[in-house]
Amino acid sequence: MRPTINAFTVDLEDWYHVCGVDACSDPATWASYERRITGSTAKILSLLRRYGVKATFFVLGYIAANEPALIKEIAGEGHELATHGFFHRRVYEMSEMEFDADIGRSIEAISTITKAPVLGFRAPEWSIRRANFWAFDVLRRHGIEYDSSLVPMSFMGCRDYPRLPVKLQTRYGEIVEFPLTTARLFHENVPFSGGLPLRIAPYFYVLSKIQSMNRRGIPAVVYTHPWEFDTAQPKLNLPLSRRFMHYFNIGVTGRKVEGLLKRLPFAPMKDVVTAYFS
Repeated sequence: MRPTINAFTVDLEDWYHVCGVDACSDPATWASYERRITGSTAKILSLLRRYGVKATFFVLGYIAANEPALIKEIAGEGHELATHGFFHRRVYEMSEMEFDADIGRSIEAISTITKAPVLGFRAPEWSIRRANFWAFDVLRRHGIEYDSSLVPMSFMGCRDYPRLPVKLQTRYGEIVEFPLTTARLFHENVPFSGGLPLRIAPYFYVLSKIQSMNRRGIPAVVYTHPWEFDTAQPKLNLPLSRRFMHYFNIGVTGRKVEGLLKRLPFAPMKDVVTAYFS
């Protein structure tokens, strides 16, 4: 039996790309913020290089358009470039037409630099809901082969969403959904493998849980953000809940991510999807 490989992913967004906060949700204000994405991403690339791991970077089209040298560097090191949308807008805040335009613009910004097809998508804040499952048709029409946006949780997505990678049918063919990795706790599914949940959960719990999944042939998706590696970033005046989500315990991110890279097998998400369904 071949070993199970996990997907290591990075949502390539800068420190001020926060959904749902008027002060920093308007792209018209973004030029006034200090760009820190290159320095913070360099820390992630260094870790990936050290442990010989290739990852998937879900790139904001806005970042690709403004930092083409960074995108070339990531692609040049053999990582997969997927899309995170163009303006970091939650899918349920857009009409189907707006989403179509946003996705098209983001794919063009990325593929113009990499000269390679963009095969994957992750919605900002995992924001595909049942009411906007039309997004899968839009994604597949644009050539997207896999998505990583569903959350099988009551208060973010839907507890009945699939917990494992699954193939979905759209009007334009099949698309794979690789949902947020969760652990079962009583009657709920709880995330633990990235972002704030990873920063809160004990490291050895995260490691042992993923190892247990792998022994059963189940891949996990680990995710992080460049701003989680930047403890010197300027602090935004965020609502309390957002402040907690964005800043709490970010000093541990590097150590936890390095530990996982050191002890677990990883590959880009497109390769994990291919292996899982082969």
